[in-house]
Amino acid sequence: MADKVFPELGVVHFTRKRNCRKIIGKIKQDGEIYISYPCLCSQSRAEKFVIDQAAWFIAHKQKQQTKHKLINESRRKFTHFHDLQIVQSNDTKLRITAQNKVISITVPCNVPIENPQIQQTIEETLQEILRKEAKYYLPQRTAELAKQWGFSYSKISIRSARTRWGSCNSHKNLMFSLFIMTLPYEHIDHIILHELCHTVHMNHSAEFYALLNTCCNGNLARLRKEHKKHEMTVFPKFSMDNE
Repeated sequence: MADKVFPELGVVHFTRKRNCRKIIGKIKQDGEIYISYPCLCSQSRAEKFVIDQAAWFIAHKQKQQTKHKLINESRRKFTHFHDLQIVQSNDTKLRITAQNKVISITVPCNVPIENPQIQQTIEETLQEILRKEAKYYLPQRTAELAKQWGFSYSKISIRSARTRWGSCNSHKNLMFSLFIMTLPYEHIDHIILHELCHTVHMNHSAEFYALLNTCCNGNLARLRKEHKKHEMTVFPKFSMDNE
């Protein structure tokens, strides 16, 4: 990996990858920029890509910082099972506890809550709590809906997927993203039913949507419209490539 400092962007990390087919830029949660490029591409060309796209990187770094500030004292409701409480104190260490349905995060007063390391620790902790909630709630709710509508499936897995809410394979194995637990109950049911309908129709045909609409009591159009307003994750990452 080679690094280079750009005046407006700071340090940018460059990596030549064998399986990479085009130049790809990513901004990680700490604000660092990582560039991957093909073996047949020169680093100078990758650097030109960064210069050409500098405005994009700056805009999305600012957007990322703004979104991460959502994890501060203003956040109250986290999921259906936990409220979130973030306070600063004279304590010298970051402390996180989860009890009585409240996630308490105590941040040292001499460290900004927006500090990247603080934010990363908070995010990792909250993600594990989401995972535990998902493993507790989703299997039992899926079983209830499957029984109600006459579906059968093999097994359920919970993952930290950031590109899809759920999936169903040809063996009727269901996968759900743990980030589902940040959605309203009605939308959780919508996603579960979507994947259960795939145990009957492994496609998005008219028959599939007709079945899903029936299972959603005729509310599919409304649910799909409302669902678009929800972000895939509560901890966003930004990436781009040279399409």
